[in-house]
Amino acid sequence: MACAWVFLFGLAGLAAGRLGVLWIDFDVFAQFTLQFGVIALAGVIGFAMRRGRTLVTLVLIILGYVGIGLWPHIASYNVVSEPSGLTDEGRVLKILSFNSSLQNLDGEAVAKEIERHGPDIVVLIESGSEKRHVFERLRASFPYQVNCLEIAYCDMAVLARFPIAGHEGHVLWRGPPTIRAVFGPELNGLSVFGVHSTRFPHQRSQLIQMVELAKYVDRSPGERIVMGDFNATPFSRQLKTFQRNSGLNRLTYLPTWPSKLLQLPQIDIDHIFVSAALEPLGRAHIGGAAGSDHYPVIATIRMRLP
Repeated sequence: MACAWVFLFGLAGLAAGRLGVLWIDFDVFAQFTLQFGVIALAGVIGFAMRRGRTLVTLVLIILGYVGIGLWPHIASYNVVSEPSGLTDEGRVLKILSFNSSLQNLDGEAVAKEIERHGPDIVVLIESGSEKRHVFERLRASFPYQVNCLEIAYCDMAVLARFPIAGHEGHVLWRGPPTIRAVFGPELNGLSVFGVHSTRFPHQRSQLIQMVELAKYVDRSPGERIVMGDFNATPFSRQLKTFQRNSGLNRLTYLPTWPSKLLQLPQIDIDHIFVSAALEPLGRAHIGGAAGSDHYPVIATIRMRLP
């Protein structure tokens, strides 16, 4: 029966994803764990029906995909964040990471979306020379800006409301393209990393990048925030390796890509990680795509100051 084959297909996809721990090439299946789970569950329910099994299975698969895509929008609807600023417990910071896409030429929409959320620190991925006007447009709100555009394939920038004491960019190394901004005493030397890792079919290189990035982050003194496009979901060996080796906490969990598929993103590949002393306030959420194929991710944290 068709529904039995559907169940077996979903089950095979789930099993293949788990084999990534033995052979990294299988890790690509782990990226679609939610989708394979929907397929397997639909097959089981369809098989249990007395009539219309194939139709029920198909409808459940479609509803499952729609549900995955609606989930980040529903979870992000009317989210109320604690206001930024100093409190008795420490400084509250809103942080935002956005792969704005090199193909997205609507810089005004990107700028407006960032301003709408009012973050204190922004990491922009895939923001090359075509986005320079965006940086200038946002300078009034974010007077402290650094980028690594002078390095080939390092299309990233960090924009902030607080002074940045120094920065560096890395591309030609074993890790992923990375920008690091080190803040001054106002944020107690906080390090913020922007990251854009490689993707399928380069799983082996991606795993090496995750290992090297974790070492790089771990060597950095003080509190750390790592944000960007990891091209890996929480189900993957790639992201688990980075989280385990870096010792950071992941704040993000919602699908962010692709935004252009009926605005129903299916996989969560844009992430925010923070060191243990940085306390998350509320839940992370997504913003508007503003012409990109990714949705931005936003989180609010509390930094305890000495």
